[in-house]
This record gives sequence, structure tokens and C-alpha cells, in this order.
Amino acid sequence: MALNLNTTNYDFRDKWMSCLVRRALLTGPASYATGGVAIDNAGDFGWGETHSILGTLWNGSAARELWLDRVNQKIVIIVPNTGAEVANTTDLSAFTGQIVATGK
Repeated sequence: MALNLNTTNYDFRDKWMSCLVRRALLTGPASYATGGVAIDNAGDFGWGETHSILGTLWNGSAARELWLDRVNQKIVIIVPNTGAEVANTTDLSAFTGQIVATGK
């Protein structure tokens, strides 16, 4: 499943150290797959590799944390009070949040 993003691209001069920076509104998937949501770097952010993801998803009463599996280029979604990955096939479509991503 692809990321559900509304991306804002900053000017090319806006960098974090040597990385480009993108801000986006991320909506959780309707059916989360164990192992994370794959990032289509070129399509989602306009670069070759994502280096970091900062942000939290919120549904009005609960939060979900984001962790970047950099090797596999996937966003893993974590339940903060347990530290466990969200269960397979969980509907996270009510969870949204602003994220900041860096990459090259």
C-alpha cells in the first residue's frame, strides 16, 4: 500500500544539513501491513532515499508514532504505550498528522 500524502515541497534552498526537506499531511492506511508502509521515494517525496521521518498520527483520542525502517524504506507505525508495531490489517484511516521528511 502506498503512502497517503498531501506533500508541500519547500524551495530547493530549504535544506536540513545536506538533505532536502518535505512537509506532508499523512493519513494512515485502511489496512496496515506488518513491516510498515512502503515509501515510493520518487513519487511521494521527489528524491531517491528517505533519511528521516518526524511526526505523530492522531485520531482525536489516541496517538500512533512513526518509525523509519531506513534499510527497507518503510514507515513502521507504533503504539506508543506498548512500543509494539500496530497489528496486521488494522484500520488506521482515522489517524492523520503533519510529518516532516528528509532525504536526497
